[in-house]
Amino acid sequence: MKNISLNFFGEKVTINMPTTLESLRKEISDKFMFNPADAAEVVISYVKDLGKKLIQTEQDFANFISNKIGKLDLDISQTSRLYKENFNTLKKESEENKKLLTECLLKDAELKKKKEETLKEEMNKIEELDKKIQKLLHKKAKLEKKMKLNKKTIEIEQKENSQKIKVLQKKLGINSPKSSKKKPSPKKIVLKNANPAKPKNIPEVHPFSTCDGCKMFPIIGKRYKCKTFPDLDFCEKCFLNKTNTHGLKLEAVDTEKIIKEVLLKASSNRINKEGKFIHRMISCEGCGMNPIIGERFKCTVCQKFDYCKSCHELYGHSHGHHFDVIKP
Repeated sequence: MKNISLNFFGEKVTINMPTTLESLRKEISDKFMFNPADAAEVVISYVKDLGKKLIQTEQDFANFISNKIGKLDLDISQTSRLYKENFNTLKKESEENKKLLTECLLKDAELKKKKEETLKEEMNKIEELDKKIQKLLHKKAKLEKKMKLNKKTIEIEQKENSQKIKVLQKKLGINSPKSSKKKPSPKKIVLKNANPAKPKNIPEVHPFSTCDGCKMFPIIGKRYKCKTFPDLDFCEKCFLNKTNTHGLKLEAVDTEKIIKEVLLKASSNRINKEGKFIHRMISCEGCGMNPIIGERFKCTVCQKFDYCKSCHELYGHSHGHHFDVIKP
């Protein structure tokens, strides 16, 4: 048998068969990079007849060779310097890890406590807000009920008042004025159809406003806005009635003026500092300018094909189609 296998905690190395125990320990020192003193303390053993045999003397090693087993197990003695140094290092690391674990557990406990306290505070705040919301909802329900009763009372009073007026008119012999509209002559009708006049004034519609008096939605006609409370809006009927607007300072909303201001603002946002118009969402097919600023030249044939002024001068003739100048 020429070779034997050395097993040191799962690390296996094959070496030529040594002749003596001393040469074996030298091989162990070379292969596993031990000091000669540490290699001398390595425990060498092999298995025979299901039993473990130690090699401590030259005779023990000679018996191993004669058995032709070919495999040796290496171990570190607990009395060796190598074991003691590693054990002390591991012990020190273990103590440091225990200390670090204790600190982490304490910090984790503090964080859990802080989290619970924060959660408790937030829950208390939520409960307080819920109480306030319930109070406000209760108050709102009361006001809505009161408003319905007031509306019903006003309607009853109006009905009774109209009946009284009719009775008094009957007693005094006063008849309600009848409308005396004259029917247009056929000639006028023909003229009217031949030259149609301008349509009558269409009442304004405020699609996003609700009357806080009669709940008209949307408000049709004139809209009156409160100067003190900007969220309050009233229709013309509630403004004239003044039952639901008592004590409020109202002013008529000029819709035309608001539209002009919005359009002016929108157009001003499309003019740069140099006074040039910005064609948003449109890029130049020549130089890639996006958006095109200044004059824009749009192809009358190709869809979504535009040039800036510079590219039109360079490539406009070679394109082969007519371009329209788009100015603000």
